[in-house]
Amino acid sequence: MLDKVSKVAWTRQARESLTEILDYRYKNLPSARSILRKAIIDASKQIVFSKQYQKDDIFPEYRRIVVRDYKILYKEVK
Repeated sequence: MLDKVSKVAWTRQARESLTEILDYRYKNLPSARSILRKAIIDASKQIVFSKQYQKDDIFPEYRRIVVRDYKILYKEVK
């Protein structure tokens, strides 16, 4: 049986890192920044099962979602 995800929780560090990356990369393109931020957050909301995506090659304890040029890592916390 597949483990359903009840909720995706972003850590404070993850939220801050996302903001820092987007601020740096898209400082002069606020509309592109908003579009990418929404795409990344929407992708995290698509996680239905804890093992839905493939394991990361570098950090095998995490699974990964790729959104454009960005790799989003997540793991199940019980």
